[in-house]
Amino acid sequence: MPRMFVICILTVALLATCPVPALADTNLLDDDQPAAKPVVATIYINNAKTTYDDEITVKLTERFNAKLTRYDIRKGDRYVEKLDKQGVTDISVAERADILKAFEGEGVDYVVYAEVQPPILNEWVAVFNAGYKVTVIVPVKILNVKAGRYIYNGKFTEQADNSAVIGGVGTKAAVMTALDQILAKTDEVLVNRLPIINK
Repeated sequence: MPRMFVICILTVALLATCPVPALADTNLLDDDQPAAKPVVATIYINNAKTTYDDEITVKLTERFNAKLTRYDIRKGDRYVEKLDKQGVTDISVAERADILKAFEGEGVDYVVYAEVQPPILNEWVAVFNAGYKVTVIVPVKILNVKAGRYIYNGKFTEQADNSAVIGGVGTKAAVMTALDQILAKTDEVLVNRLPIINK
């Protein structure tokens, strides 16, 4: 048997016994690498002008952020400054294009804006007690930055009463009750309107 033929046979046999490294399929995604979270910029403004503003701010912030746990939340303070430089001092009535301009090139997917406006107080007095009927208004805007459109644009209005013996009545309980009623509704908006949400 010719020597060259024997060498070829041995070479083929050797190659057959060697493990062949698998080729990676570059079209498949690694399930162990989670996709980046969408970025949501949150702008929470408290214009209630009460003696318990800090409590209102905490309630509003915690309630909204609790519905945004699947997002990368970015505080909106810097964007408020940008809007102010653009001449936008009242976001509740600002044009959509003006709001979106502040987020150009910022890598933000969505904007969530909520503002607690000064409560409207109506005092009443009876023979032995007195109280307040309080109206709380919270404008809310949710924008899809990349699509350049509103997901939601509206305001929530709720009323609540508080009464006590004359001399002991205050407005805080009524304001907080009305705010809680509003936040129950904003929960529904966040759950139903945003595309990726922790229900």
